[in-house]
Amino acid sequence: MSTIQSRKEIRREIFALILPIIMENVFQVSANLVTVAMIGRLSPLDISAQGIVMRLTETLNSLFRGVAVGATVYIAKSYGAKSMDNCFKIFKQTILSATPLALLFASVLFAFPTNFLHLLTDKAELIAVGTGYMRLTVLGLPFVAIMAFVTSTFQGHSNTKTPMLIAMLVNISNIILGYVLIFGVGGIGGFGIYGAAIALSASRAIGAITGLILLFKGPFRVFSTEQLKGKRFQYDWVCIKDVYSTGIPAALENFFWQFSAIIMSRAILTYGEVSFSAYQIGLQAEDISGMATFGFGVAATTLSAKAIGMRDGELFRSYFREDVRLCSTISIFTSLALILLPTVFMSLMTTNPEIQRIGAVYVFVMGFIQIPQNLSGILSKTLLSSGYKNTPMIISFVGIWLIRIPLALLVTYVLKWDVLFIWLCIALDQLSRFIINVVIMKRKNVLYTAVR
Repeated sequence: MSTIQSRKEIRREIFALILPIIMENVFQVSANLVTVAMIGRLSPLDISAQGIVMRLTETLNSLFRGVAVGATVYIAKSYGAKSMDNCFKIFKQTILSATPLALLFASVLFAFPTNFLHLLTDKAELIAVGTGYMRLTVLGLPFVAIMAFVTSTFQGHSNTKTPMLIAMLVNISNIILGYVLIFGVGGIGGFGIYGAAIALSASRAIGAITGLILLFKGPFRVFSTEQLKGKRFQYDWVCIKDVYSTGIPAALENFFWQFSAIIMSRAILTYGEVSFSAYQIGLQAEDISGMATFGFGVAATTLSAKAIGMRDGELFRSYFREDVRLCSTISIFTSLALILLPTVFMSLMTTNPEIQRIGAVYVFVMGFIQIPQNLSGILSKTLLSSGYKNTPMIISFVGIWLIRIPLALLVTYVLKWDVLFIWLCIALDQLSRFIINVVIMKRKNVLYTAVR
């Protein structure tokens, strides 16, 4: 018999998780939009430089966020099984094993920025501006890793409110610091795009430090300071293996997307900086539409793992079905918003009419794949929590490397078609992943075999 019986109670639990995530995304996307809008007031060169650096840094950021997914799964299972000491062990082992890697990656990017920027462009002006921006941005990479594991720990304990508060602090800091450092105040000149990079790294440091404090102090703490005491830290390789065996495939899934974005960015840049700027701003419009639906993927990860830890198959199925039902309903509205209001999104972000025109087409196309794209997030996270550690990664590989990239390169370099067809390649990738996820869920009968 399930611990939670009624559909109303299940829906309430899902909303208790996703509403703070939605608010967190609102603040995150709002901050990104404000930053992009501020940079968008500079020049297409600055927008492009920020875009290509973001593609590189987000590739690394995605690795740590992926590993954090593995931590979330195992913490949620331990929480469901009421093993609180194990929750702390997973957090400690994960953060102390991953942070040195983040420092290493940041050091490499700081030392050799131009080598990595050449992966995206050969334009000397872009590389010159991007070099300084990258060096300042990668200073925040270790803090991104720390925040990812802090967030995963709270989410594994079914606490999404505290990550929301941390995100609010980070984003407010980024907006305020960004404005001051980009444009200057009180007669003191700003630093332009480099000011945006300083603000981003500083706000991430604020978020990481605050998150660590809140884990051990305050009304929402999940650990006690007493747990920090005791014998000298030693790596528990069994624990690390468990987390990373789930987290690395999730990280690679994110990595595939981010690395493909590098290739896609290089292809789109062949159409000119205006097209690339339109693409970058169009992504922000997608982020807006995804604010309300991203949380359902997180809910799928947390609640599925929790139900498995409780060994409650009925609860597992109820969580999944209600998650899909709610996500589908909201996705209809976000889809219509992108389809009907593409020019509105673009006009909020830039005054350049050509960027608005090209970007509006991208937003319009993306509107038609919102439902399958959002549901794919639930399906893949359910598979991951159910023990199919490599399956979401393989699905992502198929969609990106067998569909998106080959077709985009064909369109760009062989057929030399309009940039519109690049947008269609992206849409086809997302649709194919949804179909594959559905097929695997049915063939593996995941809803009835995940909990044994």
